[in-house]
Amino acid sequence: MRTRSITTIAIAGMLALSGCSGTNETDEPRSDDSASQSADSAPNESASATTGDADESAEDSDDSSEEGSTTADDSADSTLTLDTGEKTVTIEPTDVYCSGQPGKLHHIIGKTDNELPLVKAEGTDFVMVKVGQGRPYKVNNPKGVAIGDESVTFDGTELGSATLDGTMTCTDWED
Repeated sequence: MRTRSITTIAIAGMLALSGCSGTNETDEPRSDDSASQSADSAPNESASATTGDADESAEDSDDSSEEGSTTADDSADSTLTLDTGEKTVTIEPTDVYCSGQPGKLHHIIGKTDNELPLVKAEGTDFVMVKVGQGRPYKVNNPKGVAIGDESVTFDGTELGSATLDGTMTCTDWED
């Protein structure tokens, strides 16, 4: 009798955990996910912007960099645009983590307020952008990636059906 109650509890626990895994997102069409990803990323972008408007936020971040804040200087250097074909998303990472050493950059990960959207590059071997709950845009051996001493520049980098442009500058070194 005791074994049966443990099994019942274990099954109930597995059902609860499987409900949190987000498996229902695979049932939705991918083209709708892309559109919802772009729409979902807009609130995240406005949270990092000083005025909430993507066009004005680029100008405002330039103004804040002139005020002398080190974080503002780094984030002003890190502005990316992702063109999905349906929508253009502006990504302004607030935290850009780098591994390696200045001049020998191995990995770079940019996050906005420690949340999505996320941009990741592993040298010139791999690039990924995740803007929402759906599948990320990613590519192996991308073209249009330039690795600098403390930054990565994307120039028309094709990530499947999307194109990434802009520069991410390191704000924190991990290795």
